[in-house]
Amino acid sequence: MAEQSGPQRLRYRTLVVLQPTTFCNIDCSYCYLTERGSSNRMSPQVQRAAFERVLSSELVQDPVVFLWHLGEPLSVPPRFYEEAFATAAEVAQQHGRSISHGFQTNATLVNEAWVELIRRHRVKVGVSIDGPAFIHDRVRVDRKGRGTHADVMRGVRLLQQAGIGFGAISVLTDFTMDYPEQYYDFFVEAGIDDIGFNIDEVEGGNTTSSFGPQASTQRYERFLERLLDRAAHHHGAVKIREIWTNLAALAFGGEEPVNNTNMPMRIINIDRRGDVTTFCPELVTSGITMGNVLVDRIDEMLSNPVFQRVSDEIATGVQLCRQTCQYWRFCGGGSPSNKFFEHGRFDVAETRTCQVHKKATVDVLLRHLERRTGLGPGA
Repeated sequence: MAEQSGPQRLRYRTLVVLQPTTFCNIDCSYCYLTERGSSNRMSPQVQRAAFERVLSSELVQDPVVFLWHLGEPLSVPPRFYEEAFATAAEVAQQHGRSISHGFQTNATLVNEAWVELIRRHRVKVGVSIDGPAFIHDRVRVDRKGRGTHADVMRGVRLLQQAGIGFGAISVLTDFTMDYPEQYYDFFVEAGIDDIGFNIDEVEGGNTTSSFGPQASTQRYERFLERLLDRAAHHHGAVKIREIWTNLAALAFGGEEPVNNTNMPMRIINIDRRGDVTTFCPELVTSGITMGNVLVDRIDEMLSNPVFQRVSDEIATGVQLCRQTCQYWRFCGGGSPSNKFFEHGRFDVAETRTCQVHKKATVDVLLRHLERRTGLGPGA
């Protein structure tokens, strides 16, 4: 483990991912969650312990964002959050902390009651949607195999009508690659102006990916090239996370890249039982546990043998990326969860996910900029 000189070395704003329930009311084909058919919930005792451990920790700096995720957060009743938010506010006041809450939701269960709660508590919202219905409904289905797009859009419209802003997360599959124009135009027409991509990855319960063959990289590059042209046609009406983050890396290339997923305690994950991990939220499905809020303080994780072993491996993998990969400044060492689920360990460099989602994206963006500015390598 890298040398530490006490908690002050690790002070920063923290994202705390809380699992309100393991259940999800839909059954996406690429989902990494292994217990999404179970209705287990986080108990009030675990909630209070989580808030106490996080908000009393010297490793955590304001403002603290509690993101309710790792299961469908709206599949529990609003009363669950009324009580949880009240407990969080009480504990935050005791410790003089500034906090906020967020939901990452499939939006199918959004109704007027949820809109009222979200507005009153100023909950930040992320919505998962994979594009137009003919793409979305192939993979994001309910428990009977029926498409969920219509229900998602009903929830989206309720949020929009209430003036509640949200960002979208969209998972790309190999099928999506043939429809960049339809894909981009959907978000323009739906009034969704902020999206981020994930690709269908090998992670947790998802043991295969449609991006397995090498040919998928070329398909992704062609998709993204056409998508960038479509974005130019619409004058950038939809902000694409992958484009803006990589443009920022190009503009500020001399700065050290920041990757919160491979830095300890930037993200703290607490599952419904109170088990704690740090680094990627997806590690809740890995079987790795670094403590439990019912018995352990967050600060004690630094001396936990599991944390130390994982942190050592992740640091080795990050250093390997730094030494061997010319894309280092665009990602800062990759995602530990991708490394673990693709290779079974953390002390490795390249993954299939970074070949597609990071390297191919950067290559396409550079070619696009060269083509539009005329500043190619020989210019």
